[in-house]
Amino acid sequence: MITHDDLRRLIEHAPTEGRHVLSVYLNVDQGRADNLNREYRVPLHNMLRDVESGLGDAGEREAFRTCAARVRQYVEGYRPAGRTLAMFTDPSGSLFWARDFRMPIENQARWLPRPFVRPFLEARDEHPRYVVALTDRGKTRLLSVCLGEIEEQMSLVAEEDVRHFDASGKDQTRSQMRFQRNAEEHAKHHLKKVVAALKDLDKTVPFDRLILGGPSRTVAELERLLSDPLRHRVVSSVTLPVEADCKTVLEETLRVDEDFEHRTEMSLTEELLTAAAKKRMATAGVAGTVKAAVEGRVRTLVYPRDFAVFAKDYPTVSTNGGGGTALAEFLGEPIRPEVDLLDLLVESTAREGAKVEVLHGEASLRLKEAANGLGAFLRY
Repeated sequence: MITHDDLRRLIEHAPTEGRHVLSVYLNVDQGRADNLNREYRVPLHNMLRDVESGLGDAGEREAFRTCAARVRQYVEGYRPAGRTLAMFTDPSGSLFWARDFRMPIENQARWLPRPFVRPFLEARDEHPRYVVALTDRGKTRLLSVCLGEIEEQMSLVAEEDVRHFDASGKDQTRSQMRFQRNAEEHAKHHLKKVVAALKDLDKTVPFDRLILGGPSRTVAELERLLSDPLRHRVVSSVTLPVEADCKTVLEETLRVDEDFEHRTEMSLTEELLTAAAKKRMATAGVAGTVKAAVEGRVRTLVYPRDFAVFAKDYPTVSTNGGGGTALAEFLGEPIRPEVDLLDLLVESTAREGAKVEVLHGEASLRLKEAANGLGAFLRY
């Protein structure tokens, strides 16, 4: 599992002059036949060989081999516990970071001045942090879901029994009414505790989206009690019971997420293109987006899942005074022509606190046709 702090440390890892970082993502999913019997070592070997073959400097090749040997040694003693293993190391050995997690990421290896964290950033966009609140009138479970895993759980139980009461004797009607009134009060008090718990959770583990589950009447009551910031994060209501097992909760969360992304990506793309055409805090197209990124103005970088843009195609960035400035000058580091510029843009904007929005399907095709596949919402 990768935490927010882990990701932040990798993003902020300071490059050392003349020293690169080897970043490896290795799919080790034991549900795949080609990964059984430790066969995932084959694509690892191929990836490392391919990266090394592209290095022309003898000193750099030696530094790479040092990192590659460290990665191979770790994998030899590794026992799969997730679906993807991520590793980062530099030639000095001062950086060695390895984690496994349940989200599948395709096999990738990069030799760059900084840790290659784009796959993590894209996974975070494609699987944002959800909180699932399963509640009835007497008890509640709060589950935090991120990157395909349930990370945290919290249970709340009403202080009093809030079930309906069937009294006996001549005061039956009066007793039922009084107990029902008390039950309603206790139920409302319980739901207020749920709202307070959600606010506290958001302070310690900020979440992006909220799913409410339980009986429709209780869910409606809870939603009415939510503050505006929490209510605006509600993306769905589901009929899961409080006792639902974690596997079912996770499956339902991923289903909701897929449906929500499909509905919102197209509208976001049209919003971007319209704002860019009117020059209202947005830009569309590769040149304009690169310029905004290197100037630190990007708030959200938007691109298709399968998009790539190579440095050799954009050797300069246009400047306000006309003409152009070398891309390497803007980024402050040498850029190989074959490098996917999007790798650098994603990570440089992340260091400035920007987000990424990865498009799929119809929205992806729309941005490719209208803006060559790249755009951004801007800070100013």
